[in-house]
Amino acid sequence: MYKRIFVILGNYFPPKLNIFFYKLAGIKFNYKNIWIGNKCYIDTQFPSLIEINDNVCISSNVSLIAHFDPTMSIQNHFIKSYKKKIIIKEGVFVGPGSIILPGVIIGKNSFIRAGSVISKSVPDNSLVEGNPQKIILKLSKKNSSLINQINKRNLIN
Repeated sequence: MYKRIFVILGNYFPPKLNIFFYKLAGIKFNYKNIWIGNKCYIDTQFPSLIEINDNVCISSNVSLIAHFDPTMSIQNHFIKSYKKKIIIKEGVFVGPGSIILPGVIIGKNSFIRAGSVISKSVPDNSLVEGNPQKIILKLSKKNSSLINQINKRNLIN
């Protein structure tokens, strides 16, 4: 029960301080270059099923949900509940407002664009967006410079 309280506190404390409470709650990560933004929701039922590797940035309002349990609301139909790990590998950026669902592994050096709903695992070096999620391209040095040019134009206009 106390682990749930630590997750709830982490969900409302500002970045850097929130990591302390998430660690107490049982979320698996090192302290090496991890950023978890404001107003994130990390699963209060099963925080120990969430693993975040080094050099990860999780923007504001991101939800990490490691379980599905409709049993209390849908009583006329038998739908099983389940829980699965969420693993965010090294070098991942998760954009604001994204939702990561149970069983997802986000591959190394991937970029999840804002507002995406991630229901399937993401390969390494992927740029992903949308609901349902779509892999837009494989990240490379060439693609990174193209993305930076597009972003620069969008800032100027």
